[in-house]
This record gives sequence, C-alpha cells and structure tokens, in this order.
Amino acid sequence: VFIEEKQLVAQKNNGYSLYLAKKVNGSFTVIWQSKGPVATVGSPSYSYMNMFDVSTPSYMVNYTYDPVKTGGVIFTPSGKSKGLDTGQTVTLDKNGIFGTPANDGTEGEIIIKNSLQANPKAILQDSQGNNIWVNEKSGMDIGTTTLTPKYEYMIWFENYQENGSLISKNVSESMKVKMTDGENKIITYTDEGKWVNGGPANQ
Repeated sequence: VFIEEKQLVAQKNNGYSLYLAKKVNGSFTVIWQSKGPVATVGSPSYSYMNMFDVSTPSYMVNYTYDPVKTGGVIFTPSGKSKGLDTGQTVTLDKNGIFGTPANDGTEGEIIIKNSLQANPKAILQDSQGNNIWVNEKSGMDIGTTTLTPKYEYMIWFENYQENGSLISKNVSESMKVKMTDGENKIITYTDEGKWVNGGPANQ
C-alpha cells in the first residue's frame, strides 16, 4: 500500500489511522489491522510504502453474547478460542466448550456444530487470536454454522479505533481488494485522495 506524500501528511495531521479488514460470510465487520498516525515503540505508523502480510493459513474460533446489564453491572460471556484450519469442523458443546477439530469439512470453509443455547455469536480470529470477524446479524442456532473467510480486504483511513473493534457504520472512502491465495497486490492512495490499483505515479 503506497500513500502519496501530500495525503501522507494530510492523514497524519488529521490524526487518522490506516485500517484493514477481511471479508467473512460476505461482510466486513471488525478492524483486523490498524496503523496509527504516530509511531510508538513496538507499534510502527503507516508511511509512504506499507506491506501487509494478509496470509492466514490457520484461524481460531470463539463466540460471544450481547452484553447484559443487570444492577449496574455489564456481563458479556465468551469461550476459550480454538485453533483450526479451513476445511475443518469443530463442535461447540452445551457448556460452551469447543472440541477437537476434525478434517471432515469443506475446503475454504470452517464449520461450527453448535449445541450451546441462547444464540451465541460466532467470532473468527487469526492464528494470534486477533478478531477478524464477528457475526453481528444473528447468533448461532443449534446445529451447523458455516464461516467462509474470503481473500477480499477493505482498507481505509478513519479516526482512531482499536484492533478487534467493530467497524463504524460511516466508513470514509475505502478500497476493496480481491486476491487469490498467494497473490501480491499493489494499491495507492493518491495525492488527490483516491484509491487506485498499482503503484504511485512518481515512484
């Protein structure tokens, strides 16, 4: 990802961060990667040239519920994340514990066989446990839930939000990039404030 210098200065002066999200089940719901306008120790800022390694050969799954407020206390339960690869299935039992993944699924999909009541919301994470996607539309019914991560990404600038937080509904100008497994793509945010395919004009 190239950011031409006029926009590099403008975005940093605005205090905007650079965000990356991954499409799962046809939607982008969670900020997967974010790079802030100011570099700190262990957390570099975005620059003129930025490389994202977006390969995710393995994933983790988890679940959550909508927060419940009782007597001034907010309670949100979730489980222990379980690692698995696409093409595998995993059982979520009635106690909210994931079983051992099995290699009996469909290539490119992750299947959760859910037995947990009250419609828990599925979460897909990368192999480091960073949230990639949260099912915001509905919870999991009893039975089979399929997660389909795609090689499609969205990138944009916006005010500061933390990794793993839900994407705000008013995303500014963004670019969506489709890739195949192992493919490299180059995109540029031009001095005019537009996303384009390819490298900068005056590289």
